[in-house]
Parts: sequence; structure tokens; C-alpha cells
Amino acid sequence: MDTSLSPQAGQLERPLEQRVSYRLARLHVKLNAQATRILRRHGGLTLVQWRVLVMLNAFTETTVGQVARMTRFDKALISRTVKSLVRAGLVKARSDDLDQRQQLLSMTESGVRVFNAAAPHMYARQDALLDSMDATQREVLFDALDRLEDVADRVDAF
Repeated sequence: MDTSLSPQAGQLERPLEQRVSYRLARLHVKLNAQATRILRRHGGLTLVQWRVLVMLNAFTETTVGQVARMTRFDKALISRTVKSLVRAGLVKARSDDLDQRQQLLSMTESGVRVFNAAAPHMYARQDALLDSMDATQREVLFDALDRLEDVADRVDAF
């Protein structure tokens, strides 16, 4: 039985394997599932919680809005995730002295411990992904991703 995803007559212009959005979505699902398994095993975190902690580790103190902009996640999702991290004692929030409406977020000592438990495994995973390519392939990959992101940013292009 032929299991290739080649088009049936008149259905698709190109096979699914040659569609950028299909391949990126498939890879996205695989990478997220892999990351979820690692984070569950080494910290009990969700992927979104991890991404918030990564931002707090990089910027020490930041806001929900800044995390949402940097991750390009929905602000409401980030807000709910931050609340779960605060309840778990991994993140603390304090009012911004310059703008009392803003909450400045930072990791607690417990948050740092959980982050540090998961980080070596998540970074090893990143290294494995990058090590699967030589320097030229990595450069081509990141150039291609930049180009695809530029096209995706043109919301009215199609």
C-alpha cells in the first residue's frame, strides 16, 4: 500500500510534504510534545510555564505584556500562566513604582530551582537540534525562518 501523501488527481498542486505550513506545523507538534515530556519529567512545568520562566531568567524582571510580545503568545494565556506560577510559588509579582497598573514579574528562589532543574535538559535538546546540522545548514535554516516570518508578518499579502 502506498502511504505517501502525494495528491490525488486534481486535489492538490503539490504533495503535503512539500507544503511549508504543513511541514512546520508537523514539526511544531513533534517539538512541543518532546519539550512537554522533558518538562514534565524535569520540573513538572507546562511548555507555556517554561517559556515564561525563560523570559524571566533572561530579563530578571518583566511584565505580562512584555512576555506576550516576546513570545508572541496571547496575553490572556500568559496572564493565566503567570497566575499559575504565582500560585505555585515560582514567580512573584510586584507593582511597578512608575506605573501602579503594571505588575513586574520575577522568579522566586523556588522558581530558579525549578528552572535550573529543567534548563540543562531543554538546552541539551536545543544543542541536539542544532548539532543535527553543520554551520552552513544552520545559517540556511535561520535565514529561511527569517524569510518565512517576514512573509507571515505581511497579514494582507494574500
